[in-house]
Amino acid sequence: MSSLPKFRLPYSLGLASAFASTLLWLTPTTASAQDKATLDLLVRKGVITQADADDVAKSSAVPVAVTPKDGAVKGLKLEGMIQAQYDFLSTSDKGAGLINPPGTNEFLLRRIYLGALADLGNGWNAEIVMDFGLTDGGNQPSGGPAAAIPATTTTYNPAVGANYFEKVIITKKVDDLSGLLGVGYRKVDFTLEEVTSSTSGKAIERSPVSRFFDESYGTDLSGRVGFANRHTGIYWAGTVPAIPGLYYSMAVTDGVQSENLQFTNPGGLNRLGYWGALGYKGEIAGVKYDAGINTGLSQDANSVNISQTTPVSTVNQANTEWGYNPYVKLAYGNFELAAEFEQVTVDHGRGATPATATRAAPYGFQITPSYKITPEWELAARYAYLSTNGRGVQIKDVVRDGENALPTVGTTAPLFNNVSSYYVGVNWYIEGPSVKLSLGYELDQFTDRSATGAGGSFTGPRANVEGVRSQLQVLF
Repeated sequence: MSSLPKFRLPYSLGLASAFASTLLWLTPTTASAQDKATLDLLVRKGVITQADADDVAKSSAVPVAVTPKDGAVKGLKLEGMIQAQYDFLSTSDKGAGLINPPGTNEFLLRRIYLGALADLGNGWNAEIVMDFGLTDGGNQPSGGPAAAIPATTTTYNPAVGANYFEKVIITKKVDDLSGLLGVGYRKVDFTLEEVTSSTSGKAIERSPVSRFFDESYGTDLSGRVGFANRHTGIYWAGTVPAIPGLYYSMAVTDGVQSENLQFTNPGGLNRLGYWGALGYKGEIAGVKYDAGINTGLSQDANSVNISQTTPVSTVNQANTEWGYNPYVKLAYGNFELAAEFEQVTVDHGRGATPATATRAAPYGFQITPSYKITPEWELAARYAYLSTNGRGVQIKDVVRDGENALPTVGTTAPLFNNVSSYYVGVNWYIEGPSVKLSLGYELDQFTDRSATGAGGSFTGPRANVEGVRSQLQVLF
């Protein structure tokens, strides 16, 4: 473990300041010009003193409010969140003769959200949310397709540009069809834990299962599959009035994750993604339930940029990922439980080389129970299991701030085939979800290690990551 904690602040705070200044430019002054002119006149006539005028101006000041630039806009709201976090984690490599890597001991600003929601009337809305807590200049996912990719690059998703956007969406409520139409950039409906807002999550960090399937793409042969998360496209969510409790959603998006908003389809990555979900809510004998299934087909999601391979490899072109995700949420009194299973099939998704790559079908499941002891105090736990089906994953890819076990000299960081994750914690709702303090213990066990890190056979020992996390959340 490092002897002293390190403090990490995102270099994007300058952008946050500029964004906030732009919003405050829309605010009115604390006293109207007419009121000031009246007070000045009374001072000149000798009716009141300047000190009296200053006292009146202070007592009559109106609260600062945000108003829209366009008078036709019906309403404009600011929204934001700050999550300050502390992580204390250690990685223990169980391999004989290997030295454990340094642990993690740090404070960080996990998320810094700032956004605006506009009501344009007649069912039209627009929302922009930015996360200035990102440290690498990119959202999760942090890399993405771009027109100008270095000639030496062989995968489609090198890091490009800065993308601090959490969500950019235009929506239209369609009453006749009992639905909401959206166009823009947001998360697709896949992985219950992923689409649950980070403001209301029971655990401090999302599980290795969620991160493996939904965060940024690793490589064509190993690592995270980069399936769901944020895509740019057209979205629809609706209900069926004839069947109360039934809901559904559909989306057509870019086939690969929209890690950079200026998606330019480099090297022919121009196929689309299709998403669909169906669910039903109800109550039986006091037990509230919400059950459904999310599905998706993400084309080109495991493909190499065709313009960067010499000669062109047909093995890693037009590779598709498709998956399904059944889930259920239960609530009875102060007890809640969420459970889900997911599997994503990845074309040519595992192997030592593209020429010998075979299809991978990783799967995972997670169960998250919680219990409110009082309205302010909540106990939470989670168990998650991931099988990469031979694709393999590094520790740091699925455990935030977890360090990779040190590899054998001359090899890459080792890959592991399976992960079991345990979490127990407590949440203190000081002012409801607006001010929440969380403390949790996490243990992640990685097994079936590859001796070479090539993504093929997994016969080595295991590694553990364990420690505590704490987070203070302010939501406004």
